[in-house]
Formats: sequence, C-alpha cells, structure tokens
Amino acid sequence: MKRNFNIHDLRIFYTVVMTGSTRQAAQVMSLTQPAISHAVSRLESATGVQLFDRSHKNLRPTEAGQYLYTEAKFVLDELVRIDEALHSIEQFGGRGLRIASSPALALVYAPEAVKRYVDEHGKRPFSVDVESSVQVISAVETMRADFGLGAVGRDSPRLNFTSFLRTDVMAIVHREHPLAQREAIAVADISPESFVKPLWSDYVVAQGDIGDTAALDSSMQAHMTLVPGTVRAVKGISLVNALSASDIASVYPDIVALPLTSRQWFEFVLITRREAQNQELAERLLEALHATAQARRAGVFADTIQLIG
Repeated sequence: MKRNFNIHDLRIFYTVVMTGSTRQAAQVMSLTQPAISHAVSRLESATGVQLFDRSHKNLRPTEAGQYLYTEAKFVLDELVRIDEALHSIEQFGGRGLRIASSPALALVYAPEAVKRYVDEHGKRPFSVDVESSVQVISAVETMRADFGLGAVGRDSPRLNFTSFLRTDVMAIVHREHPLAQREAIAVADISPESFVKPLWSDYVVAQGDIGDTAALDSSMQAHMTLVPGTVRAVKGISLVNALSASDIASVYPDIVALPLTSRQWFEFVLITRREAQNQELAERLLEALHATAQARRAGVFADTIQLIG
C-alpha cells in the first residue's frame, strides 16, 4: 500500500504530539485549531492508520502514532539540514562542513583544525558537534555529519576509519595540588578524593599499561568538556589524552599538564563515508588535523603526541 502525505501535515502532527494538544500546537504554529485537526485527519487518511487514541481527555498517540512521531523527527531534522546546506551554497558557493567530534578532541583542537582546513580550502561555514566516540560513527553513517573525529572504529562497508593521531595519557593537575610539582606522576600516588574521572563514554578505553588506572576509583565524574572546570573547582587532578591536556593547560593557567610514569595512549581516527567525492576532502582535512597537532608538539608534549599516516 502506497502512503502519500505532505510534509506540512507531518510537521503539524509532530507538534501536536510534542505539545500534547491541538490547542497548544495551534498556538506554537500560529494556526487555528480546526486547521490543526484537519491536518491530523488528512495524515490519518493518507497513512491509513489511526494516529491518536481519542478515548481519553488528552490526545495520546497510538503505537503507529508514536512510531511516526519518532521517525518524523529524523525527517524534519533532515529537512533543516537540507535547507541549511542550500542556504550555504547560495551564500558561500558551497555547503557548510559538519564535523562530529569526540569530547576528547573538542575543547580547542577540533575547532582549530577545521578552521585551518576552511581557511586553506575556501571560506565556508562549519559546525563542530560534540558526541561520544560511538555516536560520532553513527553521525557520519547517517549523514548527520560529513566527517567524524573519534577514538574507536569498527568494520563497516560504508565507512573508512583512518588513524591520524596517537596521544599518551597525561595528568592535568591544579597548581595547588600536592602532586603538581612532580616531573611525572605515578597513578598509584593519586588520591581518589582529589581525582576527577572522565565519563567512559567520552573516551572508550585507553591502550597500554591501564591496570593501575582501571583500579583508580572516584566519586567525582564529569563529561570531558566539564573536566577542566571540575579540576579547578576541587583543586584536583584528572587523566586525559595529551592533546586535550595541551589545550586545557593553554586555556587554564592554574592547571598544569604532566606525563605519567606508566604509558597509556589513545589512538584517534578520522571517520569518512566511502564515497569517491569525499576522499580528496578527507585528505585535505587530514593535513589540517596533522598540522594543528604538530603545533602542539613542544615541551612536555613533544613525545606524547604522535602523528600517524
């Protein structure tokens, strides 16, 4: 059975479910309540299913209605993406570049690398969305993002995973912390009371000598983007990759970055779709990622950031 319905009615239906009533949907969309009701009826007629259970005082979506509501969000978000891309092409001669980045790279490095890429290869708007490494893969696969920067890969017939950086795990320490004066920090010397643990979803799992850090527990946890502020607030210590440590130390003068006595590392990957037109863009972005990382390879970071590829 072929089901035909228009986007305007779908948007109205989505708003009704989101607001919980035709009256509130009418207010949100600046339409009359009868117009809202007629649109829902047209959609039910077009789809051939009942979208609302009308036996209650409040409108409740049926199972079919709940399914359509979930799918409608993706459709409407995709229309926004298309509209933004067309506007970008009209204004700048090319559509905006969308990067999905793991929080471990998103503080300064990812925006700076993408800006370098844009400056070298033509002005165009760009966005950097912060998602977990696993979500970054999904963002590229579903075309919500053009490229992804993450810390995990997988076998995929649709995606390429290109390793571009290997960064050691380092400590970021508030200057007033007892360990801040050390040249290197042993994990065993870190007090759990002052340790801020990045959420696992930000990073996945480091490679190397991870037995000691795996045993390091803490009651304080924070998303990677909030780790620096938490370390400052409690005058504590955390463990992050060297690239993030470099960015954090440059932004927050009361935080220092120190190497560990044991070696652990993360390997970061550029995620691209296996489409011919993406390969040249991927190579150019890879150059910008390497150049941005190379600029950080000085002092304590000289041996903790390695370029791959």
